[in-house]
Amino acid sequence: MTRSTSSAPAARLAAPAVLLLALTVALGTAGCGKGQGKALVTTGSRRLTVEQFEQYGRDPQVMQPYAAMPESAQKKALFEDLLSYEVLAEAGIRAGFDKDSTYTNIAKENLPRLLPDALYDKHIGNTVKVTEAEAKLFYDSQQTEHRLAVIVAMDDAVAKSALTRLAAGDKFADVATALSQDPSTAQTGGEIPGWLSLGQLPPEVEKALTPLKVGEHTGAIPQRTGAYIFSVLEVRPRKDPPPFESNKQAVISMLESRKKGALVDQYLLGLKSQYAFKTDGPGWAVLNDKMLMLPDSLAQYLASDPHKAGMTDAELGQTIASWTGRSYTIQNLITDMNKTPMNERPPSNNANMVKLFIEGKAMNEILVAEATKEGLGDSPRVKGALDRARSSYLVQKYVEKTIPASAVGFPSPAELDSTTNALVSAAAGHVGANLTFQTLPPQVQQQIVSDWQGKRRQALLKVEVDRLKAEYKPTIDQAALNAIPWPIPAAADKEKA
Repeated sequence: MTRSTSSAPAARLAAPAVLLLALTVALGTAGCGKGQGKALVTTGSRRLTVEQFEQYGRDPQVMQPYAAMPESAQKKALFEDLLSYEVLAEAGIRAGFDKDSTYTNIAKENLPRLLPDALYDKHIGNTVKVTEAEAKLFYDSQQTEHRLAVIVAMDDAVAKSALTRLAAGDKFADVATALSQDPSTAQTGGEIPGWLSLGQLPPEVEKALTPLKVGEHTGAIPQRTGAYIFSVLEVRPRKDPPPFESNKQAVISMLESRKKGALVDQYLLGLKSQYAFKTDGPGWAVLNDKMLMLPDSLAQYLASDPHKAGMTDAELGQTIASWTGRSYTIQNLITDMNKTPMNERPPSNNANMVKLFIEGKAMNEILVAEATKEGLGDSPRVKGALDRARSSYLVQKYVEKTIPASAVGFPSPAELDSTTNALVSAAAGHVGANLTFQTLPPQVQQQIVSDWQGKRRQALLKVEVDRLKAEYKPTIDQAALNAIPWPIPAAADKEKA
């Protein structure tokens, strides 16, 4: 996020740099809307409530751009930016963007992501507690660092073959290169870059590694994504570890994440059993014979027309996975693969990776079904998140319409040279007589142009926001704003009070 951190009035006037970037990024994840409770701001059809304002004031992501300001200025700055966000969202409604198909489908597009999170939050989120004493004990135990190598086996046959070769005396690096199904480490003999200490690996892995000496290896450690065999390449004492107090919160957060991760794995395993999830079926014979073996010349047609890739309708309808109430076909796999970004798709010629991909899709559907049964679609968390997504869409669309790239323009040669000189002066450098924008490296030129356009866009947006405020005349409950304490206490502390 880009925002001036100066508290000087002049800097603050220039800093509606927050309006476009921070408002559409930080506040876009915590936008306002038709909140319940006492209205702090009312702008047409929209309301920002006292409760919402307090939630944003507690959110580290929202507050990050204001962190360098004095506390006395933070509250006002946050309020002014939220107010600006509100009038922009209201302008989006009046411009008709709430009638867009994208806007009306926001719930459909976001619920598959929001409902599983709500389910985890309900069943796991509040069950994990880590005390300071527990964190201190763990931190003190981190006296050594390990350099490790790994063999990743996506199925039992590969794991057994690797362990058999290791028992016969083959070098770990040779076995990893030959058998490991993790391309990133297989090419380096299984070596994992860098040094690892306790806390950076799953607990069951650390338990297996702890008694090992250099050169020894673990057995096959089952994980959700396959089996892992680790070898200890080197061990050394930790170098100058920082004091616990400076890392306390990070250690507590890490331990909470580990505990939550273990509980999530248990929860997912229970759901897999409950829904009788299986990745089998007659379709795998078709996949192995056709889709997974397709040459690139034919594989290119899978997205647009699988028939051109040699797949018949009967083959596309073959089942490759199943769970309660659902039969997952080859056509479902092709559809899901095409909806997934290229860097997140499994290699189409790796059956084990494809199975993991299918499992991920299946478990997400199962989690959505469970959350729906429990009525979490109507929970404040999910409804609030959907409202934030809608608000963000309205703001972004209105800004795109009002301040297109053509309105921002491009700096003149004189402005580029002036900006160049200002940057050098600010860096305490000497501005030479021959220093111009054209003498700078291309990457620096690009950054200067981008910065100029960003400031220009923010200036235009500030003018538009001021115009909207004058037109809409939002109602502000100043007494309610004055009564909000700052810094805002944590929710638990407020309840105690």
